[in-house]
Amino acid sequence: MFTAVVRITGAGRLDDFRERLRWLMVRDEDAEEYSEHHAAGALEYRFTPRRGIPFPVFTAASVDFPELRVEAEWERDGERGRAVIENGRLVEQT
Repeated sequence: MFTAVVRITGAGRLDDFRERLRWLMVRDEDAEEYSEHHAAGALEYRFTPRRGIPFPVFTAASVDFPELRVEAEWERDGERGRAVIENGRLVEQT
């Protein structure tokens, strides 16, 4: 089983990020289904991907919102991983 959660946090324009991400996801022919969740100061996207997490879409959206942090965590067949994207760049990965 493959599950992933991507959280967007920071003191920035979360609503604008959300709209930009939606625009990019609609145009991504490889995009997979996801659910979107809101909390104070955060957006969260949950996936059960078949092919993988749509990192290119999140990376592209983050370029326009350098004040926000995109943090992805996943588990696949018992193995966990994590990546952080800021301003369109991978800044952390485990």
